[in-house]
Amino acid sequence: MQLKRSALELETVELVPVGAGPRASVIERKNPFLYFVAAWRWFLIFVGAPTALAAVYLFAIAADRYESESKFIVRNPSLGTSSLSGLMQEVGGAGMTNDAYIVHAYMRSRDALQALVSQADLLERLNRPEADFLWRYPSFLFKQSQEHLWKHFNQFLTIDYDQTTGISTLRVQAFRPDDAKIIAEVLLRSAETLVNHISARAQGDAVATAQRTVEDSRLNAQDAVNKITEFRKKNRLIDPGKISASALDTITQLSLGIAKTKAELAELTSSSPDSPQATSLQRRIAAINDQIAQERRLLAGSDQSLAPLLAEYEMLTLNREFSERTFASAQSALEMARIEASRQQIFLENISAPTAPDYPFYPRRFLQLIGVFALCSLFYAIGRRLVLEVLAHAER
Repeated sequence: MQLKRSALELETVELVPVGAGPRASVIERKNPFLYFVAAWRWFLIFVGAPTALAAVYLFAIAADRYESESKFIVRNPSLGTSSLSGLMQEVGGAGMTNDAYIVHAYMRSRDALQALVSQADLLERLNRPEADFLWRYPSFLFKQSQEHLWKHFNQFLTIDYDQTTGISTLRVQAFRPDDAKIIAEVLLRSAETLVNHISARAQGDAVATAQRTVEDSRLNAQDAVNKITEFRKKNRLIDPGKISASALDTITQLSLGIAKTKAELAELTSSSPDSPQATSLQRRIAAINDQIAQERRLLAGSDQSLAPLLAEYEMLTLNREFSERTFASAQSALEMARIEASRQQIFLENISAPTAPDYPFYPRRFLQLIGVFALCSLFYAIGRRLVLEVLAHAER
């Protein structure tokens, strides 16, 4: 009977929840802090500890970072606004212009980084004594290299674009106010140099293409003139067209002379059939016919006539006129290209210049600490729920 009672007591003790027995009550009365730690140990490990570490870093280690802000616009005078934005608005849309996109991409590029290293002493400014171990470059997290420097610096750089106004906002962080201002100024100067280079190259290419067209058309026109000169020297003719026109006039005059002589012969024959002047008139008509035949042979009677020479000369003249018109059109196109090139100049205009900030904007200590606490609490709640579901499923 005593053994059965002991077994029953042992079974009853196992069913009592942990912390509700006499021993737990004693621990709670003697040291409430240990009881609290034991009860909330998982929450303290997964939420309290990360939040405490974040608080130590943010309030005791993290260095102040100053932010210099500048606003600028990339515009094309020929459109009256920032490059293609006018056209975008006409079709009912808005977006980043090609020119602004080029400037933004350059500011984040390795070329801009090299300019900052050489002109703004970027490496020295990223390794200030007041910088903390996470934001200093180089740090223990990665080796010193161009790739790591580029990735690290982009954490200090922010570029925003307003699609409505076309204004770009550049923000640069640094550990000192003057450092942020100098880095932003050098970055803007480098971007302006790039824009000017692109504009000059585009203008030069357009004008150079037009100049090559003018030179080619000039050479073609000169060649056409040279061929006409060679034709004149070879055939000893200045203008076959004028000679043919003179021959046609001669034929016309001779034909009129024949008609007149024939009329005289008919009148003489009707009034005096036996008159000796009839023979003279007949001889004159025959001589005029021979002259007309000779003039016609000169125009188109054989290969040595004017017809082949006239066709060749007309073709040469046509080529010369075409070359001259092409040359004149190329010259007009060149002038238009120069005018258009001057209108296509792209400008980077500063709306507000970079200034040295008065107070550090980063890090946002309280906001980041709250974010760490909220994130850890979320993960803790999800993990706790999963564990409880697994245990409940195992008991079932």
